[in-house]
Amino acid sequence: MLHCYLRILFCLYMEAGLIEFFNIVFRFIHIVAAIMWIGNSLLFTWMEINLLDEKKNDESLGYMNMLHGGGIFFLQKRVIDPNEMPSRLHIFKWQSYTTWISGFILLVSVFYTRGGTLLLDPSKTDLPAYMGLVISLSSLILGWFIYDVLWRSPIGNYAWLGLLITFGGMLAYASWLETVFNGRAVYLQMGAMMGTWMSANVRFHIMVNQDKMIAALRDGKPHDMKASKQAKIRSWHNHYITFPVIFLMLSAHFPSTYGSDRNISIIAVIIVCLIIIKHMMNSYRTIARWKEIIYVTFMAGTAAIYGLMTVPPIFGDPVDVVQLSLEAEAGKQIFSAMGCQACHLPQAGTIAPSLHGLIGKEREFVDGTKLIADEAYIRDSIMNSTSNIVKGFAPAMPPYATVIQEEQLDQLVAYLQSLSE
Repeated sequence: MLHCYLRILFCLYMEAGLIEFFNIVFRFIHIVAAIMWIGNSLLFTWMEINLLDEKKNDESLGYMNMLHGGGIFFLQKRVIDPNEMPSRLHIFKWQSYTTWISGFILLVSVFYTRGGTLLLDPSKTDLPAYMGLVISLSSLILGWFIYDVLWRSPIGNYAWLGLLITFGGMLAYASWLETVFNGRAVYLQMGAMMGTWMSANVRFHIMVNQDKMIAALRDGKPHDMKASKQAKIRSWHNHYITFPVIFLMLSAHFPSTYGSDRNISIIAVIIVCLIIIKHMMNSYRTIARWKEIIYVTFMAGTAAIYGLMTVPPIFGDPVDVVQLSLEAEAGKQIFSAMGCQACHLPQAGTIAPSLHGLIGKEREFVDGTKLIADEAYIRDSIMNSTSNIVKGFAPAMPPYATVIQEEQLDQLVAYLQSLSE
């Protein structure tokens, strides 16, 4: 009987409207929980860095006074005497668990329920769609075990070595993933994997070591500073991973990064820059020119990313550059100004079909009809975007009949035609 109920619930959940409803609910939960979790990480790390020495108190590891909301708060980090256990301790863990659980539910509802079709790139691989789901799920599990084993090993005693191996392994994994996944899914999968590390660090290291410490104190044993140190190490891991994970999880809004042929190099630059910036934010008391380093890192990173996006490759076959007419050049500017390139990428994407090589190509629509794309089709698709929805894509593009003028339409059409030359 229970099995039947579960099947009914699953079928209801698979209904498109209900999926969209769950996406809205769990996306909201995911964002709110993530803000709370990241906020805790940033605040506690800031407090740790800014603690003042309390030399006259052997039990104190530092203290501070903070002004907020019209009140002054006194904070002290201390070694606990087993005979003076606090009556109440505030523990921060559910923000992490809620973020990961809601994120995984979104991963299932948005990507896994479609059998992996939004993950794999059919222009790169002939793997069946379900393999996208298998690769994604197994990567989350195996990625955590590899990361955890690495940092449990003697390598974990050498922070820089562990960091380089972790970073190199992550880029190697992303480069392999790029051979089967579309660019958007590569970034999303990297973010999901690193987010899994963070939440698993909380569950299997931070909470475990804190529980050991509290259990020992309740048994009358001295404060176990080794357990505290182990919890703190993984907490610092999470702290430095935070900025890259935020970017990766928001990367669906930045198609010019994941849609680039050099998307792995771009994300490598972004991760390095974000970690340097975070470290400088943490080191403002010890590095005199921390602000200058942040500015230089930002400018150098921006220049590197822009170069990776725009500079043609030095090696390999030369790329033929199409000389655009004045009308097509104007259309290119409109295409960029209206944000069309955010969805219509040069390669096949998951949000909207590619417009490169469109003229003369057969289009199949959701109603089963087909036609050969020509100038009339382009004009109608721009002005009445909901009239012919290409199979495999949602009717997400708004109609532009009341938005653009006839001259602008001519210029857009000229530019889109040039993409087929």
